[in-house]
Order: sequence, then structure tokens, then C-alpha cells
Amino acid sequence: MPLVQHSRLPTFERLRDGGHEVLTLDRATHQDIRELHIGFLNMMPDAALRATERQFIRLVGSCNRIAQFFVYPFSLPALDRSSEALGYIERYYADFETLRDAGLDALIITGANVA
Repeated sequence: MPLVQHSRLPTFERLRDGGHEVLTLDRATHQDIRELHIGFLNMMPDAALRATERQFIRLVGSCNRIAQFFVYPFSLPALDRSSEALGYIERYYADFETLRDAGLDALIITGANVA
């Protein structure tokens, strides 16, 4: 199955508008299909943050038709970010502690090395 829009992350709407199948959370909870919860650690520079997010989430959602994908983007507070990027991350991204406590089935890491 496709991606599940479990948050207000703008990427989900953008992918839906582009013709990708994105389930609402309500529709996903009424299906008896395996869920895969995937963390996405996005350490890309601010200029590539959102584009990289869209690319990886689109890739994950296109790879399998027998599972629902819940993708949880997060970043590291130690990364030097602009105030605009920090606002976006605070509004739409999960925090690592919550994801660690909830558990994940997989983790994708992308970006530059942290100095």
C-alpha cells in the first residue's frame, strides 16, 4: 500500500497533488494491512531539506504495494540551521526521543556529516 499521511507534513499533500497515492490516516486505520514505520533522519543543508524529504518519501511510497508506510522525518538539534528551517522542523518533524520510545521498523539517514 502507499504512504500514510499521519501528520500535517506538506510533502504528503504535494505528493498527492502530483498523482501519488497517499492514504489519509482514517482510511489507513480501516485496512488490515502490514504497517511499516520508517524514521527519516534528514541532515541535508537547509537548501535541500524539503526536496530531499520529498524525494525519499516518494521513493519509499513507490516501492511496495503490500504495506502501509508511515514515514517520520526528524533532524538533529546540533545541526546549524536557519530560523526558517528550524521553524519548519519544529512544526512538521518528529523528535528523536519520541521515535526511539515508539520504535521503528527501519531508519533512513541522509545528509552531510555532522562536524
